[in-house]
Amino acid sequence: MFVATPMEVIAGSARPVLYMLDGNAAFDALTPGLLAAVPNLSIVGVGYDTNLRFDRPSRSRDYTPPRDASDPKPDPQRPERLVGGASLFVARLINELVPYAEAELSFHATTRSIWGHSLAGMCVLHTLFTRPGVFNRYIAVSPSLWWEDRLLLRREEEIAADQLGTADLLIMLGDSERRSSPEGPHWDGPAPHTLEMIERLSQRPGISVSHEIFAGAGHAATLPASLAPALAFAAR
Repeated sequence: MFVATPMEVIAGSARPVLYMLDGNAAFDALTPGLLAAVPNLSIVGVGYDTNLRFDRPSRSRDYTPPRDASDPKPDPQRPERLVGGASLFVARLINELVPYAEAELSFHATTRSIWGHSLAGMCVLHTLFTRPGVFNRYIAVSPSLWWEDRLLLRREEEIAADQLGTADLLIMLGDSERRSSPEGPHWDGPAPHTLEMIERLSQRPGISVSHEIFAGAGHAATLPASLAPALAFAAR
């Protein structure tokens, strides 16, 4: 876990807190200038015990939604990796990591936001769908909604109109993202499944959705591009 807190905090005061999945990569990309622009925001990076920016086997397991009750289990395409453990990860995040992090802070959280990119962006939406109300704001960057034949889009269809409560949602993506895998799907322009999710969630009562499309940005470039608007969204 990585933590960045305001330099001047009054004990017992209230501040917004942002939780960032892929904490190793997220904190590697944060700069003094980005942090200086949000002096009231605390940031908690949820990462892994590695010197790498991404722990690919762990994020494959933790950020992909379960396909059925037997998940997580080996990925058919990469049997050395597990997939489908997002519900277990989110339960640990909410029941253990969030209380632990906030017990270490000298102030109370006014709002909680959660950020994620790619598979972690999909996990952010899975968190909204399965454990609404824990976070107030959700930031999904280039969410991998193509995964498992658009599984999360199919899950969204099963959720009652008013089941998600109230939340603010920011979705960001690039207009030049391409999958490196030869397996489909492939597309031109902004990812159509992400645009479809934006449209669907915009119709839900209580859910305020905004989005941003980065011109000329590929998949990797959307992570650093998202940081300034994500921090501002979480800090407001």
